[in-house]
Amino acid sequence: MKKHLTILFLFGYLAPQFSALADDYTQNEILTIDEPISELVNLEFSNGDDLVPKLGEFKVMSAILMSNLSGERWATVTIKNTAAHQRLLDREHIMAIFANGERRQPIQAEHKFSGNEEVTLIIGFGKSKFPILRVSVRNTP
Repeated sequence: MKKHLTILFLFGYLAPQFSALADDYTQNEILTIDEPISELVNLEFSNGDDLVPKLGEFKVMSAILMSNLSGERWATVTIKNTAAHQRLLDREHIMAIFANGERRQPIQAEHKFSGNEEVTLIIGFGKSKFPILRVSVRNTP
């Protein structure tokens, strides 16, 4: 009986604390997953500024695209270092293509990879009224 009272007391004490944490975010800030776009979709937007990711030895294994009602665009991206040795990924290695054809590098992204390491990163691309269609990197030939 004493054990049950202790559990009820802890639940009664902790429950308001957890609900207070949930209230820290407005409905506009909560990220939702955007509809996935097939890799078979051919995107041929003009690239007058010749914006391309910096050459590297990285490969995007998968990307989950997310946004919120405030227009923030994010991606949870799994990237693999295809080199046998350590490599440093920075924001210039990654690029998002938006539905209006805009190309944009992330606000911030940096990770030191071991040889052949695969890591999942959460990357922010700022605000846009257009969704991200694809996240890409460019491999060395």
